[in-house]
Amino acid sequence: MHEVSIALGMVDELTRIASENNATKITLVKLKIGKLSGIVVDSLIFAFDAIKLEHPIMTSAEIIINEIPLIYECNDCNTKFETEDIYFPECTGCKSYNLTIVSGEEQHIENVEVEV
Repeated sequence: MHEVSIALGMVDELTRIASENNATKITLVKLKIGKLSGIVVDSLIFAFDAIKLEHPIMTSAEIIINEIPLIYECNDCNTKFETEDIYFPECTGCKSYNLTIVSGEEQHIENVEVEV
């Protein structure tokens, strides 16, 4: 379950952000997580909720996750399409496998709300 190590890294980054902004409390954390990132969202939320209790500055922090869909663009016909198929998807326009990932690999902190 690598979500625990991701949550630990996230807490380190949030602590740094709070320190740089003289924050007394972190109230909200917004994340972008792509479908292809390999992160199990429920596991990340569970891990974050457990780990944050050890850090008084973020014990009441809420986490919101924006799941980003997997979108490809065909290099042959320029069709963009969303899919759930991460293994060998084909273009919905021309059936080509010559694709580029447009979105779905994201995994970052989008926004942090703090009290100062």
